[in-house]
Amino acid sequence: MYRHTRESGVGTGESPDADQTGTTAPERFTPGAVVASTFEELAPALPNEMADLRRKLIHWLSELPLDPGSTHDITLATYEALANVAAHAYPDGHGWARLQAARTADAITVTVTDTGCGIPQPRPRRAGLRTPGGRGLLLIDQVTDQSNIDTGTHGTTVRMTWRPAALRDARPA
Repeated sequence: MYRHTRESGVGTGESPDADQTGTTAPERFTPGAVVASTFEELAPALPNEMADLRRKLIHWLSELPLDPGSTHDITLATYEALANVAAHAYPDGHGWARLQAARTADAITVTVTDTGCGIPQPRPRRAGLRTPGGRGLLLIDQVTDQSNIDTGTHGTTVRMTWRPAALRDARPA
């Protein structure tokens, strides 16, 4: 399933030839144009599928007036959440990951959801503590403006929000 929708009636400022070879991201925007869109994808919780979701998210983000640092942070944190789904959510190896992203006014919110086994116990999220696994949740906390994790036997939802300066500065006066 792939759904990439724009808010109706909102101009994107994109050239119809935006996907042609040689077109760079800055040429795709008209100054003052507002790009409002959402992104949603459902994929099997496998490492190669999570990498594909990351590539699709990068493409979606390229349509927004973001600075490279914000794009990097959003991509990095999202991929950490997706990698956790592939590595931990489905011990039997069979399951799905849902990636949703939305731009609303001056914020980007990305949500990664699975219906796996959940995070079995509260995990320390402070630097320097030895815990099994990596540091993905700590990294997510460090590169987001806000993050929330809802987990249980129903699965896990990681919601991450950023308020990049480029979007705050682009708001109409």
